[in-house]
Amino acid sequence: MREKSGFAPGRWLAAAGLTLAVVPIALAWQGTAWRGSAAPAVRDWPAVNGESWVSPNEIVVQLKPGNDGDALNALGRLVGTPLAWNSPLATATEVAHLTLPSAAATVSALAALQADSRVEAADVVHYYRTPESLTEAANSPALTPQTDAANPGDDSAGWKPNDPRYNEQWNLRMVKAEEAWSVTRGKGAIVAVIDTGVASSDSKKGKRARDFGETKFVKGYDFVFRDDTPYDDNGHGTHVAGTIAESTDNKEGVAGLAFEAAIMPIKVLSTGGSGSSATIAEAIRWAADHGANVINMSLGGPYPDKVMAAACEYAKKKGVTIICAAGNSGREGVGYPAAYKDCVAVSAVGPKGDLSFYSTWGKQIAIAAPGGDKQVGGEAGGILQNTVLRGQDGAVLDDYFAFQGTSMASPHAAAVAALVVAQGVKDPDDVQCVLQKSAQKKGPSDKYGAGIIDAAGAAKLAANVYGDGIARFWIVAGLFTGCGVLGYLRRKAGSNLGYPFWGTTALAFGLLFPDWLTGYFGMTAHANLIGHSILIPGALIALGASSKTERRLLGWMALGLTLHLGWEFLRGTTPVGVEIGTWQLVPWVVANVVIGFSILLSGLTPARD
Repeated sequence: MREKSGFAPGRWLAAAGLTLAVVPIALAWQGTAWRGSAAPAVRDWPAVNGESWVSPNEIVVQLKPGNDGDALNALGRLVGTPLAWNSPLATATEVAHLTLPSAAATVSALAALQADSRVEAADVVHYYRTPESLTEAANSPALTPQTDAANPGDDSAGWKPNDPRYNEQWNLRMVKAEEAWSVTRGKGAIVAVIDTGVASSDSKKGKRARDFGETKFVKGYDFVFRDDTPYDDNGHGTHVAGTIAESTDNKEGVAGLAFEAAIMPIKVLSTGGSGSSATIAEAIRWAADHGANVINMSLGGPYPDKVMAAACEYAKKKGVTIICAAGNSGREGVGYPAAYKDCVAVSAVGPKGDLSFYSTWGKQIAIAAPGGDKQVGGEAGGILQNTVLRGQDGAVLDDYFAFQGTSMASPHAAAVAALVVAQGVKDPDDVQCVLQKSAQKKGPSDKYGAGIIDAAGAAKLAANVYGDGIARFWIVAGLFTGCGVLGYLRRKAGSNLGYPFWGTTALAFGLLFPDWLTGYFGMTAHANLIGHSILIPGALIALGASSKTERRLLGWMALGLTLHLGWEFLRGTTPVGVEIGTWQLVPWVVANVVIGFSILLSGLTPARD
């Protein structure tokens, strides 16, 4: 008996249902755990290293969107103490605070506020600080300048800037900056430096740092002095900003890693390097609302804060990648905000690529980056950038200083994130996935995360991820055009074989469906395995698709899916959770390729009567 030809729509719809049924299972497998730890009771805030990190009589409140001064007054009546907006910008960020007469009153008020429907989050005020002390750097001479811009030990064929002290930046060579610069230099990305401010321009507060004349800046804000001039009166923030985007190839000083990116300077830390959770939370939201793609926070403290955690969640949902210094305790226990689930925690390595003696480590570490280690390399083992410091006599020193700390590691990761964003990969989970997948492997993971950051690898991977989808679109467009021309020529020649529309569509589906799935779920989702497999044609065959036409169409679809899977595997861009390495996918890839080509051959084999 001759088998029937044509479609069986019911089976194809059933296969679609089976595919969709697998999605929640894959997403459940993917599930992301909360990386923070529970906050201690309000009354239990021990000093750490002799310093107090909490103000037990003050509460910071994050109101839900849409609440105004009337809601603020109502909450004040609820707790018996007036609330005030935290800054002149708080009517937009909706962050308020209040001071209570005692710790006991704080417990009662906090419970009432956290239970109120108008409140998104409330917590006692916590303090966060720059981990590094700059006193020693300010009172010691800068490194002796070297004029030879070529590094004798560097065999990279990449572009080299003409900055005269670039050869002292071992850190940029460690992350393969020169190779990255041949792909992207960060143009179009905006990095918010939430820190002590940046010496970005001449003002009444001070002069612009000498090597920032060509650095691009966008509008920032000073949450300490509450004005539009976030000038750095400490030196930490300018040094951090220098690693990201110090003026480069300008025959002055040193280079920045993403020097065509723009810096958004935001001051939240005082001259002494300390700031409150209320101010930092407000700054995070302000940066997210004003176009930042990346936030760098080289600051930290030992305790979590609900309002800051909510701000980080808010920023990530708005598409901001948040990079944070892990801390300088030299022991296990990642600080905050780095330990929040919405942040990327960065540990520090020295010139030899080993964990720096001071670097905090723990399970939340996502990646490692050069932070310097003067125990290994002396002064030359630090991270050299331009900044402004005050000496013992009070004079302002605008010079090049070698700092060390996870504060210096974090901006390396933020700069590479900017390079990734500049390539079109903007979703925070996808940016982190690119950073981790491209990292130079180093273990153990609780000290190095996915490994040491690789600027070149990340830039190239981001270019592949974004560019491959565009390339496949044009390939498919070419397929349809070519098949159309072929069909026309066949008809002109008198052939009854017309335009192979459905076969071309099936092949195009196989080539493009995985990109659509990745765009919908993000690069880290295990649900991407549905598109990077022959699940759909396999499910249709299992459901009984056996006619000649169906088998032929499934063969072309399987070919498209198989080609897509093989291409991304060979390029190392298979978008599956970062905990699954490229070579761990070998059994999956081999099995799918074998089965995929079997389906293709089966579909092309003439059916027997």
